[in-house]
Amino acid sequence: HGSVSQFCNPLSGQCNCKERVKGLLCDTCMDNFYGLDVTGCKACECDAAGSISGTVCDARTGQCACKPNIGGRRCDECLDGYHRVQKGHSFLCLPCNCEQAGTVNGSLLCDKSTGQCPCKAGVTGLRCSRCMLQTYNLSV
Repeated sequence: HGSVSQFCNPLSGQCNCKERVKGLLCDTCMDNFYGLDVTGCKACECDAAGSISGTVCDARTGQCACKPNIGGRRCDECLDGYHRVQKGHSFLCLPCNCEQAGTVNGSLLCDKSTGQCPCKAGVTGLRCSRCMLQTYNLSV
């Protein structure tokens, strides 16, 4: 799939590769490209803020090398149990830290963009750790 034609250099055996493809047989994507098929290779487009700098993506799957607590093929989202906090042009993924006794079904997962845990009726707070006014005894 990666060569321009079925012909190669008769001396070296080097095939004429499509853009973003390398190798004697044009069978490998160049660094930061993946998914060799009839159209060639696609750009990985790793998120600079979420990827480990100096790494390249997997040439087959396009999976970028993510920083801790960060996931997604492009390293552009937080893992389950973490929420995104924007820091200028970068971002961090911080733990949800939901209060299990105060969440619906004891959930430890929060909204990945706001950090809000799913609170039971009568419970409030980002982590579902406080009783609402006129209520008491937050327990399992």
